[in-house]
Parts: sequence; structure tokens; C-alpha cells
Amino acid sequence: MANSNSIPGHIKKHLEDVIVSFGLESNEETMDRLIAGWIEKENVFKEKMLEMGMVETDVFEKNDDRGSLALTYSGSIIGIGPKVDGDRTVDYTSIGFRNDVPDMLIKNGCSLSENILLDKGILFEDGPIEQTSPIFKIVVCPETLSVDEQEDMIEKATTVIIDSFTDINERTIIS
Repeated sequence: MANSNSIPGHIKKHLEDVIVSFGLESNEETMDRLIAGWIEKENVFKEKMLEMGMVETDVFEKNDDRGSLALTYSGSIIGIGPKVDGDRTVDYTSIGFRNDVPDMLIKNGCSLSENILLDKGILFEDGPIEQTSPIFKIVVCPETLSVDEQEDMIEKATTVIIDSFTDINERTIIS
């Protein structure tokens, strides 16, 4: 089983802070399962996104025309479509047990309030949510892809992550 030294301290603290909103019992065994699941999710995210050709970055500038995918501290996925006529489609998916956020929200015509940075929540001017949990990983679509190819990549990546994270939750946390 994972121990609390297996993940960065700020991630452990975030999981401790949200464990009750996940609808889980706050104890050491549950925390160990959350940590094990989180480590596996991080590995899957990095592996699958790089496998698909997405590029990991520390910052995604709000004026960047490309699409992006972000992983929050709590394991939610935010798909940010490429700019089309100045706007983006944003797909927020909570992959977990949170009772305080919706499972999924999709909104067209969105824009970012500021650059997306690691360890800081995403702020939207007119997104499906106002702000996310802090961001742990950011990947972007290659510059060589068309808008349609980027939209397709983000949709496929989101589906892969949702399926993988759901399976991880069932094996490590729900069991």
C-alpha cells in the first residue's frame, strides 16, 4: 500500500482537505487507498497523454490557440478546446467521489481569465465553472494539428482518462 511519502505534500494535504467531500470516511486506511489511486492516476495521465502525442508543460497561456488538458489535485480533468473564432469549448469532468461538484459540465464559447499555471486553479471568464482545484499537470496539443484534429485528440484523451480513472477508483478506493 502507498504511504504519505509517495506523493508531494501539497497533494496529500489537498486530499486530506477534500476526503469528506468525496463522501469517504476520514481515516488512515482510506487515505492510503486515495494515495495509491492518485499515484496510479498520475502515471496513467502522463503515460497516455504522451502516448497520444500531447506535450507536457508548466504553463498554458490564455492566448495560446491550441487545445489543452489539465489534471487537478483532486483528479478532475479539464479539456480545453482550441480557439475557434476566439472562443473555446471547455469540458470539466470530476473523476472521483466529490459530492460538492458536478460529475461533468461542457460549455461552448468559453475563455480563460488568465494563463493556466501548475499549482493554481484555472479561472474562466465564462466557463462551465468559475474556478477549478489547483492544477497538477498540463498537456497541450501539438502545434501542427488542425483545430478539428485537436478537438478529436482532446475528446479521445478525455475518454481514455475517464475510463482509466473510473477503473482505478473501482480497484483502489471503492474496494
